[in-house]
Amino acid sequence: MIDRIGTFGDNFCRSNYTDHYISMRHWLSYLYEALNPPFFIQGSLADLDMSLMPCRLDGMKVVKAWIRESFYSLDPYDMQPQFSTALMRITSLSFAFDRDDAPNYISQARCIVRCRPVEFHRKEDERYVVEDLLSSYHAASRSSISSGIVFIL
Repeated sequence: MIDRIGTFGDNFCRSNYTDHYISMRHWLSYLYEALNPPFFIQGSLADLDMSLMPCRLDGMKVVKAWIRESFYSLDPYDMQPQFSTALMRITSLSFAFDRDDAPNYISQARCIVRCRPVEFHRKEDERYVVEDLLSSYHAASRSSISSGIVFIL
């Protein structure tokens, strides 16, 4: 999968942005589903052995760039029904493949800095649930687990 993304990514830069964005989201979704199958018996990210992929370095560069671009272009107003799912998937991939840089570019994402729809603020305490989700993935504080639970509620 990552091998195919690497070779696909080289020719991909020549297409227009809309096609690029749609295709990028498709391939990242495909990667997420491959690494997170519906049944645990089918495997998980822990089973991934990157040393078995000959073009993994090129593929990983493309995957990281696409993940970063996905965060920057993630707009809750454009994709209202699918926003939460897209956010969870892209956050999961970012912390799986780019754990060190993920907090930096996530904090600059449009859905954190500018676009904060009222629908994503909890009525009880006005907390922004997107921040709760991101805190749970970051796992940098004692409240990370609590943030994940609060996000679900």
